[in-house]
Amino acid sequence: MAVVLRICALFLLSKISQPGECLEHAVFRRVEQKYLANHVIATKIAATEVECGLRCIAEGSCVSVNYKIAGIDKGQCELNNKTLRESSDGDLELNPEFNHLYIDKVRTFVFLNASVFS
Repeated sequence: MAVVLRICALFLLSKISQPGECLEHAVFRRVEQKYLANHVIATKIAATEVECGLRCIAEGSCVSVNYKIAGIDKGQCELNNKTLRESSDGDLELNPEFNHLYIDKVRTFVFLNASVFS
């Protein structure tokens, strides 16, 4: 079952100081107990799925993550360059220690007047 997670890159608000700067907002979908193999581009550590998703947003070529929810190395965040939809059936594995999250939508907001953040 897919669950929608909204992950907003709000940490960027503190860096917005000029009109015309951007803020990204991504909507992730979660596929529980699934692992996407063979497409990992980087491995990070994250305290939560939300933090793992933020790490994905920060990496230009990342479109999905495998997040380890249990067991040894809990909190492992694997950034992927493909999603379940884009991969072959052989890459998808049932794994109760992982959730797979993929970017469903990305929106970029451009701030015309940054003075509201001063």
